[in-house]
Amino acid sequence: MGMPITSAGGVLFRRDGSDFLIVIVEQSKGVEKKWAPVLRQLPKGTRRKSETLEETALREVLEETGFGGRIVGKAGEAGWSYEREGRMWDETVHYFFMEPTTLTPLLHDSEFELVRWVRIEEASRILSYPEERRLLTEILTSKRLP
Repeated sequence: MGMPITSAGGVLFRRDGSDFLIVIVEQSKGVEKKWAPVLRQLPKGTRRKSETLEETALREVLEETGFGGRIVGKAGEAGWSYEREGRMWDETVHYFFMEPTTLTPLLHDSEFELVRWVRIEEASRILSYPEERRLLTEILTSKRLP
């Protein structure tokens, strides 16, 4: 068992006709070999001690995408284990459905090179992490879209 770590993130969405679009973030510089050439994921990050999961999710989405958000419900959880700097970690990520509060993104940090809207069906196929693909597929098959 690794050290437990709690993270939170967002399924930031908007509707375009019958399409349900979500924001994904992409990185190609310095990506681990197994994710190369492009790491694609949902925006998320580690919870700070004084934060609620919702506060973490909103902060991370704003930092990584430039979009302010408003939480409209829980999207689900995903978990995985990994090694970093010689230690094993067991991460649980809590995802929330969010509507953007701004139409155009503000400046976001440089962690990701590209922030883009894609159909949720496409995201469920192209995201790098199988656990995130599984989460989106589960949302689609159970018709849990907000």
